[in-house]
Amino acid sequence: MKLSEIPAGSFCKIKELKFDPTLKRKLLEMGLIPGQMVEVIQVSPFGGPVKIKIKDYCLALRKTDADKIIVEACNGR
Repeated sequence: MKLSEIPAGSFCKIKELKFDPTLKRKLLEMGLIPGQMVEVIQVSPFGGPVKIKIKDYCLALRKTDADKIIVEACNGR
């Protein structure tokens, strides 16, 4: 399932990042590591950004980038 498909208020676990090596490295450095829990804070309509909380900070991703993050839905933390 893609990160962009997770509804706001839900938790998920990162499974895979499907980016080119340069961008993937930057995202890994920002904490988007496979196995990491993520809370989806807001999903903007019409292809807008997806706001997530990872560890203790929030991050906004373009929908096209959120489509490249494969996650597993979780019930809670």
